[in-house]
Amino acid sequence: MSDRTPPGIHQTPKKSGGCLWLVLAIVLVAAGVGGCTALLAANREPYDADNKYEAIAQCEARVKEQLRAPSTATFDLDATGSGTWTVTGTVDAENGFGAMIRNDVQCTVIIEGDRARVRIDLLE
Repeated sequence: MSDRTPPGIHQTPKKSGGCLWLVLAIVLVAAGVGGCTALLAANREPYDADNKYEAIAQCEARVKEQLRAPSTATFDLDATGSGTWTVTGTVDAENGFGAMIRNDVQCTVIIEGDRARVRIDLLE
């Protein structure tokens, strides 16, 4: 009881921490939602769009090593798969006589982490 309270009236102490409980509840709900989202993302297959283009680039680089005039090469390639990619298409490049020749191309590209292994299956 304070000095200003009239006699016979009792003051009840104010409850503190009501707002604190609300903030704590919001934080716990947010953490729960975030945890569930992380679990769902971990169980999903990774999206390999970047690896598709990496597989195509790796195949192009390996095929260019086999060409007589690699700077003249233009590629039309596509890739299918995930982890192990099959890259197929064509390459137009000059032969030893300067004539543009179209060749069919097929590569197998295995991407593991930041490494890629490339095998040319067809170049004719």
